[in-house]
Amino acid sequence: MYTPRSFKEERLDVLHRLICENGFGLFISQTESGLMATHLPFQVDPDRGKNGTLISHLARANPHWKTISNRGEVMVVFQGPHCYISPAWYQEQETVPTWNYAAVHVYGAVEFFEDPERLRPLLENLVSQYESKREKAWPISKAATVMDSHLKAVVGIEIQIERIEGKMKFNQNLSIEDQAGVVEALRDSSDSMEASVADIMAKNLKAKKA
Repeated sequence: MYTPRSFKEERLDVLHRLICENGFGLFISQTESGLMATHLPFQVDPDRGKNGTLISHLARANPHWKTISNRGEVMVVFQGPHCYISPAWYQEQETVPTWNYAAVHVYGAVEFFEDPERLRPLLENLVSQYESKREKAWPISKAATVMDSHLKAVVGIEIQIERIEGKMKFNQNLSIEDQAGVVEALRDSSDSMEASVADIMAKNLKAKKA
C-alpha cells in the first residue's frame, strides 16, 4: 500500500482497534485461475502471534477456501471511515480535492479448520461481539436446535498476521487551520461517514495541541 510518511500508522493497538471497529474485511488470495476475493466478518486476537491473529469463517460451499492450501499466504483489507474533502474548507483554496480515509492491509498464512468444537466458540464470540452493541440483544441459545447443522455448513479461518500496514490519511500534511476547517465542515454532516472522519480529525488535532 502506498503510504507517505505523514499518513503511516504503525501502532498495533491502533490498527487492531480499526479492525475491531470495521471488521467486515475483504479476504483475497491468488489462485490458479486468478485473484479471488470474499467479504467476511473478522475478529482479531491481539495476544496470539507477534502481530495478532485474524479469525473468521466462510460457507463450506464457497469454493474460495478450496483454492488455497493450508499455510498459503492471503491478504485481508479493512476499510475505515472515509469521505471526499473539498478545497472550499481550506484557508488556501488554490489546490485540488482529496479523499480522507483509514485502511489496514493484513498479510499472513491461512489455516482452515472444520472441527465443530473449534468452530462453535468462534461463532459464539462473533455473535456476542455484535449483539452486545444492541439495546435488546438476541441470545445465541435460541439457535441451539440448528447450530449443529450450521456448524457443518461452515469452515473456520485463522490467519497469523505476519505483516500489517496501516494508513490514516486525514490531512495531517496540511496546516492546523486547514484541518480545523475540514472538521468544522464535516462536524454537523447528516452523513455518518463524514461525521466519523470529523471525529477522527478532531482527536488528531486535540492530540497535536496537547
